[in-house]
Amino acid sequence: MSQFIDEVRITIKSGNGGPGAVSFRREIYVPRGGPDGGDGGLAETSYPNNSKLQTLIDLKLKRLQKAESGQRGEKKNSFGSKGSDCVIPVPCGTIVRDGEGNLLMDMTLEGQTYIAAKGGKGGKGNSFFATSTHQAPRFAQPGIPGESKEIHLELRLIAQVGLVGLPNAGKSTLLKALTRANPKIADYPFTTLFPNLGVLRTVDKEIILADIPGLIEGASTGQGLGSDFLKHIARTEVLLHLVALTPDDPEQAWKDYCTITEELRKSDLNLLEKPRYTLLSKADLVPEEDLEVYQDLFKENGVETHIISGVSGYGLDVLINILLENCP
Repeated sequence: MSQFIDEVRITIKSGNGGPGAVSFRREIYVPRGGPDGGDGGLAETSYPNNSKLQTLIDLKLKRLQKAESGQRGEKKNSFGSKGSDCVIPVPCGTIVRDGEGNLLMDMTLEGQTYIAAKGGKGGKGNSFFATSTHQAPRFAQPGIPGESKEIHLELRLIAQVGLVGLPNAGKSTLLKALTRANPKIADYPFTTLFPNLGVLRTVDKEIILADIPGLIEGASTGQGLGSDFLKHIARTEVLLHLVALTPDDPEQAWKDYCTITEELRKSDLNLLEKPRYTLLSKADLVPEEDLEVYQDLFKENGVETHIISGVSGYGLDVLINILLENCP
């Protein structure tokens, strides 16, 4: 498991049902008291629910989550008390899988719950088994054991727009320019080690953008920082593919575009089926009269582009209109 993706395997155990009681009524003035053993208490369940959390770090520190078992039945036909739920808070966007990787639940809504392990049923006390022909049963049911299982929790960001591209393509700068987010920005590769979220706010709409750590060639097969984060992109509605303009080298920009496109194609998440807009970024580094050369090269290869600069703000108005049209 990569240290950069937020996922954890935990063991959950629901409570056992409480055993029924074997008891006989023994009171003054009741000479023929019969069985009065009560039923065992119902065990409660273990389930994740959504919370305001942003990570799964707490579960990495406590990988065994147990619900409380029901209590033993008591005399005088008293039921055993119920056990307490084990509620596991998880962030919105958490996917719940079983130990074999099968999808159980996708927790995408605030307040959503999912019962991952059902509690055991309490056993019947001996009073339940009393009949006209068997008036003094000396047995009771044991409680039914609860479920115990391993589950895999995987947190995927919930964002409408995903920013992808090679390291230093200008994704963090663009995110900051559009959303006032404050990602780490520097002029060396792999500045972004974790996905950054930002919100583009307009008069009547909010659009969540995610800056995905830079991908490299081989990312779809596990190379580099961006491999695990391809799965974050699966939730997005629109992809913004940033390609840094390389001064005096349009061919390099095209090669960079092809590298990321190939990694998206190789992924098993059908990422190329999403709407994707190609942004030629860092326009402030290239003379304005040369920008058309880059666009023409991409156009010759069947790719429409938009030129932007997160530093100067060039082209951002057009980009915002594109996002408003594609993110209802």
